[in-house]
Amino acid sequence: MKQHPTSVIHINFIAGPLVFDARPIWTAAIEAEKHGKLQPSLAAHLFNELGAAAIHLGTRHYIMKRATEELKNSLRDIYNLVPEPWAIPATRGFRVVSGTECELSRDRVLMAIDSFLFEFRAFLDLLAQFAYRFLTEIGKRPASSQVLTSGKAITITGPGDKLRPHAFLLHLADVLGVSKDWYLFLNAHRNFFTHEGAPYCAIEDRMVRPPEFDLLVMKANIHDFTTADPRDYFRISECQPVIAGLRSLSGAVQRYLIDALG
Repeated sequence: MKQHPTSVIHINFIAGPLVFDARPIWTAAIEAEKHGKLQPSLAAHLFNELGAAAIHLGTRHYIMKRATEELKNSLRDIYNLVPEPWAIPATRGFRVVSGTECELSRDRVLMAIDSFLFEFRAFLDLLAQFAYRFLTEIGKRPASSQVLTSGKAITITGPGDKLRPHAFLLHLADVLGVSKDWYLFLNAHRNFFTHEGAPYCAIEDRMVRPPEFDLLVMKANIHDFTTADPRDYFRISECQPVIAGLRSLSGAVQRYLIDALG
């Protein structure tokens, strides 16, 4: 049987500004209860039921932030290891940089990419769960069957009334007028690298001077990009809309839940 620890040193966690902040929602719930828009004691019930989920979202916020910073730093470091591109000799038609430092930087970049994709998708799963549970608790749970503005029919709950986060996130983005492209990009690549394969990477020389680079993230070890399937790789610069999109959706969901109390 596992023994309980006898001496513990806790690490402080006080959240600053968050991309999705439940604190204004708790305040709005208390005000709604005071004005008779919520049943008595429901505000306290919401806090008790969803307080832990709010902390999880806050924690993920900071992990996402660190993952993004590590990705930026690791990209800077690996780009700095590339000599003048025109001076790199071609071997069998390929220009290759190598060496222990380069390989360590490569692995650091790949780890940062994995972390970025996983953490952003994990945050969105938590956001979907929080929003759905909140709407359910205040009696405004959406119907299971929905039709998006594109005409696509989706089902946001499955057997046993279990939430399907992916479908619910599509519904939220649709209702709130937030673009879904960044989310579909994130979801597709995160699913592949989590369940089907591992990332490879190469450096794209943008052919300007002074040199500018982009990182190519690949689902396979592509040698000839002129014949490659565009679905088998993406540029790391394409991740920027993911950051902006998540921020936009999170803020819109926060306002949506507050408005739902009115």
